[in-house]
Amino acid sequence: MMMCTRLLQEQSAMVFALLLGIQLVPAYSDQVTVHCGYPGSPAHGDVTFSDDTLAVGTIASYHCDPGYELLGPSRRRCTANATWVPQGIPFCVLNVAAGKAPLQSSTMGGGIPQKAVDGSTSPYFNPDTCSLTEAESSPWWYVNLLEPYVVQLVRIDFGQSCCGKQGQATIVVRVGNNRPDLGVNPICNKYTGFIEEGRPLFLPCTTAMSGAFVSVHFLSNPEHPLSLCEFFVYTDQALPIERCPSFRDQPLGSVATYNGKCYIFYNNQQLTFDDANNTCEERGGSLVDETSPALQGFLSWELYRRHRNDPRGQYWMGATRDPDDLNNWRWLNGDNITVSFWNSPGGDENCAKFDGARGWLWSDTDCDRKLNFICQHRPKICGRPERPPNSTILATSFEVGSVIEYKCDLGNLLIGPNIRTCLPTGFFSEYSPRCKYIDCGRPAPTANGQLELLKGTTHYLSTVQYSCNVGFVLVGRAQLVCDVDGRWNGPPARCEPIVCQDPPHLNNGRFQLSSLSQIYGTTADYICDPGYELEEGTVSRLRCGAEGYWEGGVHPRCLRRIVTFAPTEPPTEPSTEESTTEPTTVKMHPNFEPSNGIFHSTATFNRFTPQFSPGYPHGLTDYPMSTTLTPTSTTTTTKEPTPIYQRPIQTARPRPRPPSLLPSHRKPSLARVPQNNDPRENEILSAEDSRTVHVSSAPPAAARLNMGGFIALGVFGGFVVLSAIITIIVLVVRSCK
Repeated sequence: MMMCTRLLQEQSAMVFALLLGIQLVPAYSDQVTVHCGYPGSPAHGDVTFSDDTLAVGTIASYHCDPGYELLGPSRRRCTANATWVPQGIPFCVLNVAAGKAPLQSSTMGGGIPQKAVDGSTSPYFNPDTCSLTEAESSPWWYVNLLEPYVVQLVRIDFGQSCCGKQGQATIVVRVGNNRPDLGVNPICNKYTGFIEEGRPLFLPCTTAMSGAFVSVHFLSNPEHPLSLCEFFVYTDQALPIERCPSFRDQPLGSVATYNGKCYIFYNNQQLTFDDANNTCEERGGSLVDETSPALQGFLSWELYRRHRNDPRGQYWMGATRDPDDLNNWRWLNGDNITVSFWNSPGGDENCAKFDGARGWLWSDTDCDRKLNFICQHRPKICGRPERPPNSTILATSFEVGSVIEYKCDLGNLLIGPNIRTCLPTGFFSEYSPRCKYIDCGRPAPTANGQLELLKGTTHYLSTVQYSCNVGFVLVGRAQLVCDVDGRWNGPPARCEPIVCQDPPHLNNGRFQLSSLSQIYGTTADYICDPGYELEEGTVSRLRCGAEGYWEGGVHPRCLRRIVTFAPTEPPTEPSTEESTTEPTTVKMHPNFEPSNGIFHSTATFNRFTPQFSPGYPHGLTDYPMSTTLTPTSTTTTTKEPTPIYQRPIQTARPRPRPPSLLPSHRKPSLARVPQNNDPRENEILSAEDSRTVHVSSAPPAAARLNMGGFIALGVFGGFVVLSAIITIIVLVVRSCK
């Protein structure tokens, strides 16, 4: 009993272990075989992984470069189906609206528009940090970014709720370079719904839009005020101040960026023009030596913000009077000033400055005066470029002038530029490409053939190879490639049966096919005509082979069948004459073909002496005369030529003649016939092989008699016909008379 219990326990343990193994193996297999591709990383950001193999369960953590803000999920996980969740790559962006020039349709109390871009927000309405308009049907607010930016996302923190039971509100965000209050700039995004106090509203632009003005239009019914605690304009095409150079003696908050350049405002140390220029050059910069309406607006705004209560502030700029032409001004780099913002009338001094007393326009001044100054620094590197999912970036550095190259993983198509260059503005040229995964699916099969995926994949640039079964030939392209449109670049190849040409012709014979068509595997059976037989060494059946040729051996040939007649011996009677029989040899060439059914042969007979029995006149008997050909015992050594076929001679039986035609005292005469009487016999014999054929002259005579009879009958018939014609002519002549 105990043994049975123990055995049962052991079996149960084995079954449990087996089931456990069955359940655990798939999970382990998934973890080993399934991997996620690269999840992608944003511009100015980076991603790190908990497992470098990117196996299932790997966590991807995102980080942004200093000065940028991460928007979106900071962590993503690789799932069992080789995808990352949550979907979407986060952004590393910069708020370019902070500290810029805003304006609104109206102002209620102390809710000035600048409070919406002062860098502080509130979860509820706070008059110290939130803007507020009057109750209007369509209030608006906008910010001048002072330069065009590629806007990707807008965030709005509302200070008041709207609209509850009164209906839904509509918020429209526009981006462009036209006057914002006109409402003609392109729409970035639109929201319709309820507005909650202190709750951020994120509105990404449908496509990245470029513009210097970003406006908010509030559409409500009835009239309602617009309150903004903070307004954010996000872009990744901006230079953060963290990337600008930093020095110990520069004032706090003295750095601003514009168009990829850093501007440091030194208002705590006043220097002469030359000293200020030397200080900037020593720190890797220069005095401001360029201008444009947008740059002039940016500098004027920054100077206004810093000297709002000190209109007498003055800063050096990098322009001097041309000593050769006192009416001309030049930048420090030697270029002529073509666009200027002078305050008129001008003076006679040789250096220029930004004059706070004149709205930050230009004024000439003495070069030895001690003024504040602005150092301009150009970027030396670009930030990290965006890297799309399933891609690789080839780069040696991100310095200005360097080039990076994008490559997609297998099965992905690169859409966009594959080369980008770090520009002097500190940003990469073009835009980031993307990698699109393309799968063409299983290719169509072909009848009577097979297909093989050369790489075992069906994604982009995969190759399929078609081949046919034995006996079939490939028609079409043997290889197809998965193309950019998600389809194989051509129809599947066809396998057509191999067709042989007509079988070899057979003289004096015919062939029969096993099928109506001459495709691979068809057999042709050869049959000789009556009286002929297949030559030795040839085959009677050919088969259509896989290469399109008839196979099976040596092509057949039909030769006349060899017939041997048994000699008939007459009664043996004593004879006083000796009979000598010598050997006879018959040779026939294999390529010889009879014509008109008459067989010609070249034969050599040795001399023989016929024996005649007494009792018959002149030795002629009623018995058929036969010739016995016996091989001689004497052997001669000769070289065998190509196949020699033996054929017995069929001799005509002599007919008995009346005694009166042949005298009794004469023997039948023998005619000597030279060899090679037939012109087609071209065998050349040596002197030893010279042979003759002795044939009785009686049979030809009989043949001539028969021919004479035919001639006589022909002449008689001619006379009869001629007589009939003459008779008809005579009758016709008489009837005419």
